[in-house]
Amino acid sequence: MFVKKVAYAMFFAGFLPVTAFGTMAYTPSRPCGCMQRSAPCQTSTYVPVQQKKSSEPGEWYVGANFMMNMLSWENDYKSDYDGSDLMFSKDTYSFESVTGFSVVLGRRFESGIRGDIEFGKTSTFTDEDDVAQFSMDMMYVMGNLYYDFGSGVYLGAGVGAAKPTVKIEGALFGGAGGENSSISPKVGAAIGYAAQIADSVFVDFRYRLSGLKGTDLSKSFLWDQYTGEFEPYILQIESGLILENSVSLGLRYSF
Repeated sequence: MFVKKVAYAMFFAGFLPVTAFGTMAYTPSRPCGCMQRSAPCQTSTYVPVQQKKSSEPGEWYVGANFMMNMLSWENDYKSDYDGSDLMFSKDTYSFESVTGFSVVLGRRFESGIRGDIEFGKTSTFTDEDDVAQFSMDMMYVMGNLYYDFGSGVYLGAGVGAAKPTVKIEGALFGGAGGENSSISPKVGAAIGYAAQIADSVFVDFRYRLSGLKGTDLSKSFLWDQYTGEFEPYILQIESGLILENSVSLGLRYSF
């Protein structure tokens, strides 16, 4: 019996200090300043740093677009020459293709809305026959508003001004041509898709339908098919409403 009592005493004398005090001394979450069990101890918490994404609202962006424009309009011809109703009547143009280029400067706002200013120019359309050569090109500036959906699809609308320039030349005009430009309001609606291909870089595919008023041109010419004598007359060209179907592919960079 005495031996058992001695054995129990030695066991508890060696086990309790290790479990009660040794374990507490190696607790990694308790700093050295915590001397009492009741004192609160601070523990460190890892908080990951969130990096700003390039697609967040409130960013400026610049972009450039290459466009394929399909133009539809009518030219009405009027002249003071006798019988001009037979010679000069009307030309109808449907989906005539010209290329174009535009640059944009814009900014993102809250709730998926962004806006930009777009400056653009088309190449020259030319129509030539036995009588004369008609050509037209245009420059424009537009203010656009877009709503970006989360999938990359967006809708937009824009208003601005265009400067169509028409020109006519040929043998009837003594080798000299006539040219005129005018300022016309331009409105449009667009649908597109933007895909992020790199940090702050987006590929932009857009379709836009827009409309503007063409310009008028008056030019004197010399003609008399009956007498063979050349006399001065006036030819007036009135370009009506121009519908523009535009498909563009571009790049945008946000900063």
